[in-house]
Amino acid sequence: QNRLDFSVTSRLQGTQTLTCALYLWPPDSKIVVSDIDGTITRSDILGNLFPVVGMDWSHPGIAQLLTKIDRNGYRVMYLTSRAIGQANLTRAYIKALRQTGGASLPHGPLIMSPDRLVKSLK
Repeated sequence: QNRLDFSVTSRLQGTQTLTCALYLWPPDSKIVVSDIDGTITRSDILGNLFPVVGMDWSHPGIAQLLTKIDRNGYRVMYLTSRAIGQANLTRAYIKALRQTGGASLPHGPLIMSPDRLVKSLK
């Protein structure tokens, strides 16, 4: 994972910086794509809401499963229909999820919907 920072300066808003991660994998990498909503979480809508209020709404054992997949040489990529405005919240959820025995989700890129929140929920 490589961190990239893009900065734009304007008179109106000063300097604005966008940070992202770039994953450079070998072309022969084995990749597993895991949906977040309904796969890592137990449902689409509640999986969005419950973690915000501190409730775990993940499927039991999902962190252990994806960790085993990662240890077997596969790269894990996360996919969600959540709106791009929820990117920081979603990344924080992936990073913070802890299950039985302290298992956590492996690092990997997050692919999101470019739509706004209301359109993503339709």
